[in-house]
Amino acid sequence: MKRGLTHAEAIEYVGIKRRTFDEEWRPRLVGMRQGSCVIFDREDLDRLFDEFKRLAAGDEPAANDADDLPHNGPRNGRPTREKGVSIWAKKRGGSIPKTTALGKSISGSGVSDFESAASEISRKQSAG
Repeated sequence: MKRGLTHAEAIEYVGIKRRTFDEEWRPRLVGMRQGSCVIFDREDLDRLFDEFKRLAAGDEPAANDADDLPHNGPRNGRPTREKGVSIWAKKRGGSIPKTTALGKSISGSGVSDFESAASEISRKQSAG
């Protein structure tokens, strides 16, 4: 069997649903971008499968795993999830301001009224 698996192949290899893979598995994996695909290492998938299996059996997390937990973190070793928030795909802030003053352009042109816009256009035409 090949070592590098695409996203779909990794999901099929592990035997879980896509949403579970994206929310529980993907944050703990390192993917390599190859062209337009992301490739996951089969050995990493096996290691993570064994880790989830150990946690499901009720075993204590390894010593280095326990050190990574926050003070009031979960006791079972699983990461805490906020409802509706994906762990690995955090939303980034947009470049457009969320609020604007009435009648202001958000394109960044700085034009505030028709007269200044018209004078700016006529000035560009005469210069060119």
